[in-house]
Amino acid sequence: MTVSLTSLDAMQDFVQTEPAAVIYFAGEGCNVCTVLFPKVEALFQQEFPRIGLARVECGVHPEICAQQRVFSIPTLLLFFDGRESQRFVRNIGIGELREALQRPYRLLFEE
Repeated sequence: MTVSLTSLDAMQDFVQTEPAAVIYFAGEGCNVCTVLFPKVEALFQQEFPRIGLARVECGVHPEICAQQRVFSIPTLLLFFDGRESQRFVRNIGIGELREALQRPYRLLFEE
């Protein structure tokens, strides 16, 4: 389930309470954002269900984007234990995202 973040405090709480979290920064008029997000959401539901997924609409909440230095959309920020681990900007491939998540996911969640 995707959480919609509407403030910096909500984003910080989300990142701090989830052992692993991804924040998807998107814009309403961004066609790539619109096409990519369902694929990202499906990837997390099917292969990485224990990673928290949140979305920020940059046109509605520019203060969150500015605070996180998001100047291009779509952008995905990957957090482990409250710290940014990786950043994917603009040209995001589902295969690349899957590969980046597999090892840390296994280490964090699987015995």
